Amino acid sequence: MLSLRIKHHIPGRIRFKLDRSQTLTDCGEWIKHSLMAIQGLSSVRVNEDAYSIVIDYDDSLLDPSTIEARLTELNLAEAELTAAEHQFTRGDIAMNIIGTLSAALLPGKWGALSTATLIAPTIFEGINDLKNKQVTVEVLDAIAVGLSAYRGDYRTAMMTQSLISLGEYMEQETCRKSDKLLAELMLPQASIVWRINADGSKQQVNSETLVVDDIIELTPGSAIPVDGIVIDGAALINQSSLTGESVPIRRELDAYVYSGTSVHEGTIKVRVDKVGSEATTAKIAQLIYDSLSEKSEIQQVTQDMANRRVKITLAMGAAVFALTQDINRVASVFLVDYSCALKLSTPVTFKSIMYRAAQQGILLKGGSAIEKLAEIDVCVFDKTGTLTYGDMEVTDVVPFNCSGVSCARDLLAIAASVEEHSNHPLSQAIVNAAKQHQLPHIDHGEVEYVIAHGLKSTVNDHCLVMGSRHFLEAHENVDFTEFESQIRHYEDLGRHLIFISHKGELMGMIGLRDHLREDVQQTLNQLRELGIKQIMMISGDSVYKANMLGEDLKLDRVFAEATPESKSTIIDSLQQQGHKVMFIGDGVNDAPALTKANVGIAMCNGTELARQAADVVLLQDRLAGVSETYHLAKIAMGMINNNIKIAEYVNSGIMLAAALGWLSPAMSALLHNGTTLGILARSLAIKNN
Repeated sequence: MLSLRIKHHIPGRIRFKLDRSQTLTDCGEWIKHSLMAIQGLSSVRVNEDAYSIVIDYDDSLLDPSTIEARLTELNLAEAELTAAEHQFTRGDIAMNIIGTLSAALLPGKWGALSTATLIAPTIFEGINDLKNKQVTVEVLDAIAVGLSAYRGDYRTAMMTQSLISLGEYMEQETCRKSDKLLAELMLPQASIVWRINADGSKQQVNSETLVVDDIIELTPGSAIPVDGIVIDGAALINQSSLTGESVPIRRELDAYVYSGTSVHEGTIKVRVDKVGSEATTAKIAQLIYDSLSEKSEIQQVTQDMANRRVKITLAMGAAVFALTQDINRVASVFLVDYSCALKLSTPVTFKSIMYRAAQQGILLKGGSAIEKLAEIDVCVFDKTGTLTYGDMEVTDVVPFNCSGVSCARDLLAIAASVEEHSNHPLSQAIVNAAKQHQLPHIDHGEVEYVIAHGLKSTVNDHCLVMGSRHFLEAHENVDFTEFESQIRHYEDLGRHLIFISHKGELMGMIGLRDHLREDVQQTLNQLRELGIKQIMMISGDSVYKANMLGEDLKLDRVFAEATPESKSTIIDSLQQQGHKVMFIGDGVNDAPALTKANVGIAMCNGTELARQAADVVLLQDRLAGVSETYHLAKIAMGMINNNIKIAEYVNSGIMLAAALGWLSPAMSALLHNGTTLGILARSLAIKNN
């Protein structure tokens, strides 16, 4: 528990002072990460040396007591320690520029005084790294700046210091802005839930309207929008957003469930305990930052390259001194290093492309996702809700052993009364059809959701089952023989069929039609033009129906009659053949395939489970976002590879010129830092293209 007090407060800004008996060293980043998910918080600044925390917030959403309570809950014993990094500001840049002017204009000793004051942090940082037996770019910066100061060339020392701080500021500012935007996008979104009223009736409401002690009913695929206590039922809860563990956890009576998780299987009633910013846990914030800070393979490679180049620069400087004894040449060499451009350009490029993607309605979860995207050669689409719109419409209501409008109306009314308990797009289409015809609600028993198969309930004390033919035929032993010709007729029309049985006998079916998204063909063509070698589709439809759509879209391969388990197996099989696979889906049953694929993309209207499992989330309901995502990844990796080449060639030339004595230390610093800033500018520029 943090011990603190409010030191200063004005509406929208509050500063806390921490008890100095606590160890705050290297905890600053963890504290910021733990608070980031609080809705209404705009920034957190932790000063470890001063033991203070300054928080900017929206006073219309938060009050100081809520912020203080959340801070007090933090346990520093659980903190993940991260070495504190100085956060450069515009004030640092201004001070260094003033210092550069002072070094150039003031008499020697006064220029030396201002220079020593401003370069001291850089010198001490390099010394600390050497003490820790680390040869880093900070060591090189310290030697370069210190050597210039030692020679009395205060102008060069301050110019170098100014350029170093400017480069650091540009990187940090880009990261701050993109991280803030991406963190906001990754927070749990408002959703529609069933609230149980005091009289026992149910009402669909927006989760943002929930208050403490409300009771809500959650079904498979539902995002849990609040923290609460289970008061009835049992369910498997996917808590990967909290624990990182993909295996769902069973939660039943009196168990606690958390905002940001989702129901994998089962139905529960939950009493609301915390809402709004109070329901957002610190671990959700940690997930956000894990995604944003995860280093890709190329980021690790460039980091290693950067560290190796520091040693090369040091070795080159030592060799020049041994051969020439010319301190000017040594200073010029030490003012050139490859590592700045190599180390900084890769993360800045990733952040820039993530920022650009977010502006286009695409959420990329980290640099690793971008790198893997650029390697994809096979693209696999789920059909329903992905290639087609999820909002299907009922076209046919076909009762068996009964005819007439009244029989069809009764069948639709019964189906809608049960299906309203499911969030599946097919269920919502049936409910909408019943509403359009103003059909009455039919009393029934408790509804059981059989994941990826259908629903079970009771009507007049007899079992009612709804779902796919496979479910009714294989699991419920329902006989379809008598109605084969009628079923085949509607299948030939391309209908998606939901079957209904009562007392173990088939009583009818409902036909639904989905329609292709308008941008399907354009998206598929763009993917092929960008380098995707094969485009495939997975569908739960019959072989005939799935192949018919595959031929229309000129797909390379179609997998029909797929189950959730088989989707994951298909992805695995393609990977075993050496392919890098991207899978695009939207439902609960797509989560295993989204996780298994090299890159998983969740559609805008996908379930919370799908959004959590995916590497990329489309924030707008456009299929074109898939090709745009792939294109952005290609741009990012092309930029990174070009930056590496530019850094290698240009800095090698500058270092050679410095070693030959062709460049003064000031010119060497200017050219090197100018190259670094130019490369960073290139990386920043792709943010707005």
